[in-house]
Amino acid sequence: MNHLRNERGIALVTALLLTLITLVIVMALMYYIEMGTKMSGAAKRYKDVRQAGYGGVSLTVNELMPRLENAVLGDSVSVINALKGDYASANLTIPDANCLKLKLSSSTALWGSCSSTLDPKTAPDMTFTLNSTLAGFSTPTQGYIVYTKIVDTSVVGNTDPSENNYLRKPENVNESSAVQGSGVTIPTIYRIEIQAEREQNPMERTKLSVVYAY
Repeated sequence: MNHLRNERGIALVTALLLTLITLVIVMALMYYIEMGTKMSGAAKRYKDVRQAGYGGVSLTVNELMPRLENAVLGDSVSVINALKGDYASANLTIPDANCLKLKLSSSTALWGSCSSTLDPKTAPDMTFTLNSTLAGFSTPTQGYIVYTKIVDTSVVGNTDPSENNYLRKPENVNESSAVQGSGVTIPTIYRIEIQAEREQNPMERTKLSVVYAY
């Protein structure tokens, strides 16, 4: 009687199964490495654009807004033109100076047709570009476009928007307008929406909300 059991080839099958399992493990490792690299790159790009957003906030509230406040008292055209000249390297634009002046001096209910939507790219009050000044690169580094928009003036205070810091409007106090520190000072409070995005890739962007008191 011949035996039907034949184990020839079992070593080959076992080797193929082990090879398959090894390939699956290697592919899984390569997938996780690739995903980790992509996530690290995305996190770095987001960190860069977030820092650009913070830079946009700093420039807006520390440099642009105080000078624009002065425009409320006097010739807004000359103030805005001087501001554009000082920040020409940043391509500063102010699409609608009349609406911006109204937003700086009036409560939201009095803005009329001026946009108060929360999207800073829809009718922005200011736009400018933040570029790297580092030298030595074979190709110029990409900058970041910053859109700035006042979306709410919740409180119209009595602070004097002139260059005399911390003075109140003289019609709101009994003391001389040259007296500082007495009486009640109420700042004007704005909500500002800011969006920063990479010039060549608008998908890389960050949005920040700022409450600013002047």
